[in-house]
Amino acid sequence: MRSYIKAIMIFNKSGELRKVPMQPGVNIVTGESKTGKSALVEIIDYCLCSSRSTIPKGKITDFSYLYVMPMFINQNTYVIARYNWENGGKMYVSKESSNFPIDNITLDYFVDKPRLSVKDAQYEIESALGLYVTNMVADSEKQGKKASLRNMVSYLFQHQNLMASKFALFYRFSDFYKRKDIIEQFPVFSGMIGQQYYSDLIELNNLKVQLKKKVKIQKANEKSSAYIKENLQPLLQDYYALLDIPFNTDVKVQKMLKLASNLPEFDDTQLFNESGIVKRHHQLNKKLDELRDRERDVLLKIDNLNAASQSGKFFSGMLQELKDQTSISGISLEEYTCPLCGSICEEISEDDANLLEATVWLDRELEITSKYTNDFSEDIRKLKEVHREIEIRIKDVWQQIKKIERKFINSKELVSKREKVNYAKARIVLYSEMANSGLLESVDEDIEGLKDKIFRLEEKINGFDLDNKKAKAQTFLSDNMNRLSLTLDFEEEYRPINLNFGLMDETFDVYQLQKNDKIHLYEMGSGANWVSCHIALFLSFLRYFATQEQSPMPLTMFFDQPSQVYFPQGAFEKNDRNELSDSDLKAVNQMYKTIFDEINSIGEDTGIVPQILIVDHVDGQDLEIKDEFASYVRKDWRQGKALI
Repeated sequence: MRSYIKAIMIFNKSGELRKVPMQPGVNIVTGESKTGKSALVEIIDYCLCSSRSTIPKGKITDFSYLYVMPMFINQNTYVIARYNWENGGKMYVSKESSNFPIDNITLDYFVDKPRLSVKDAQYEIESALGLYVTNMVADSEKQGKKASLRNMVSYLFQHQNLMASKFALFYRFSDFYKRKDIIEQFPVFSGMIGQQYYSDLIELNNLKVQLKKKVKIQKANEKSSAYIKENLQPLLQDYYALLDIPFNTDVKVQKMLKLASNLPEFDDTQLFNESGIVKRHHQLNKKLDELRDRERDVLLKIDNLNAASQSGKFFSGMLQELKDQTSISGISLEEYTCPLCGSICEEISEDDANLLEATVWLDRELEITSKYTNDFSEDIRKLKEVHREIEIRIKDVWQQIKKIERKFINSKELVSKREKVNYAKARIVLYSEMANSGLLESVDEDIEGLKDKIFRLEEKINGFDLDNKKAKAQTFLSDNMNRLSLTLDFEEEYRPINLNFGLMDETFDVYQLQKNDKIHLYEMGSGANWVSCHIALFLSFLRYFATQEQSPMPLTMFFDQPSQVYFPQGAFEKNDRNELSDSDLKAVNQMYKTIFDEINSIGEDTGIVPQILIVDHVDGQDLEIKDEFASYVRKDWRQGKALI
């Protein structure tokens, strides 16, 4: 998915603007210390819905009123903006065309735009990126957890204190729970799986829980108050209905068992009166009709959701195909003249206007369709659970009706009412004895049915082939790191480089495999090794995400001061170039050349040029690639120039 930040903009309350323009590919902001370079990543993080502001307090926060970050995502420009922390931190997310001129953005632009809470703004940005996984918790009884934009940023940012760290690779990994979520959500961010996988996993775990309960009942055949009440109550109701005596259903199991052992006796005066059992038969049929109505409603909802999902995808695809066809005939002129007579052709201009109007309609329909045809897997799973419960109730009521019909209404064996009453009484006595002795109804059929459902669902989940996809991703990242390491600065004792990334074991550590021994990053000496590992890993992440068609990950990387282990910042600020050794200059030159070449190579290989923003005190003048370096410089904050 093509995505990049178009600019970082800061407005003060009077509308005065500070702006850092950005483009796809490499973007460099160079300058002296205390000019606001490192604050750029904090502003980006803040605009990506951070729960707190880490923008350095001082000149920037004193000036700022509204932070704005126009972002190109999937053929549209999203104007993301957020008020400073002191003004409440509310947000805007506005969708515009791909060629929307960001110079048009002023404070007045936001006057008629709805203010959003951070949570709502995050949902809008996630929707734009295509991040729709809303429940990743396999246990349906626990609170749901969604794949989050906030966990994406750990794959994008390398802060100054992280860039050359030997103890930490990822932003926000110091928090155990955030670290766990960031690692768990990698398959979602890489497009390996979506909500359907997790919905199937939730359903599978629910079925396994049900099976475990059924097996426990089958093996132990424990006494269950709820089970006894469910089965004994209908028997008592039948008996009392035959005697035409009201029965109170709101009684505890202990009271039912007492009633079963002390039943009211049959009265000969009611020998020919069977209105009570007929009334109960009618009540059960009415209850059955109500349950079937509920079942039809639930099945209709499931069918509608399935149809809506399929229709939405078809309609969206049709609209996209139509848009692709019409985009060939783009509007290139305001007026058209006849090549023969030179007169203005108004009809063509009218056709252009109609085409433009149709394109706007297509964009609007595509936006609406994408919002309301998201994955309904989770909703369908919940409705299936409701349907399963209704089916059980229907089966139970239907069996009660059939027993009444066979034994009390249409029975050829039980002719007189006395015979029917005695039969009903015998059933109650028999069940009471079974309940007290623990001989409950068999659950063998239920167990076999559950096992069959579990088998079919496990086959479906295995079809996602997640482990194999993760193994391939690990190999991809490790191989690419080793390719990049050939031109990065590593100490000779670690060559030949054999870097590995622990994705399958979910450690997310980098280590050098040397003579069958793992040398972890924190065991390596020299800052050159550390910064080279960071650069190799995160450029590899950028390439990997760019190659994954289903990945919702924004292709924007941030490196803060990658040259810090080589150059003391004071050497540049004092113009003391003599302090710069040839070996350090060569290493930094190779580092930047590796970054430049990799970004361009990703664009050539995937058709999508990713974006990287590098802030550094290096100005590039002493590098062999100084001309290429200069072409990527967006801001040079020296001689009094700064962000604010």
